[in-house]
Amino acid sequence: MKKIVVLTLLVFISFFAFSQQPLYRYYNAKAQKHYYTINFNEFGNGANGWALEGTACMVLNAEDRQRGVVPFLRYINPQSGDHYYTIHRRELGNGANDYTLEGTACYIFKFRTEGTVPLLEYYNNRTGDHFYTTDKRELGRGFEGYQFSSVAGFVFHK
Repeated sequence: MKKIVVLTLLVFISFFAFSQQPLYRYYNAKAQKHYYTINFNEFGNGANGWALEGTACMVLNAEDRQRGVVPFLRYINPQSGDHYYTIHRRELGNGANDYTLEGTACYIFKFRTEGTVPLLEYYNNRTGDHFYTTDKRELGRGFEGYQFSSVAGFVFHK
């Protein structure tokens, strides 16, 4: 009986420690920038010029390096207002190339895992905006100035 209780407790803790949550996508038409957050209360259904575009994907709320779950870091370029997201800390460290580290946006998989899909990264050189999506049909190889950059990591489809 004691083993069943302990096992049940471990399953319960694992479920909540690595539960999925939405990564919300916002767009500011005036600034021509996208912003991604797990905190719906930051802009809610839209505020301060940011319009909610919906859920970009489902992400995790905790790191687990053994399972390949790593921080998805958020950087900002104060001059351009662009937010850049990456799992590669060494790419910009605490800040480089005019970007400043804001912190961990969420946690995603570094490698493809059962049930995950690629999180595609695009960049618009004209507006200086980074865009992330799991839907290849949104921008394909590029659209309206956006060009495919890389696979940022792996997430759960919305």
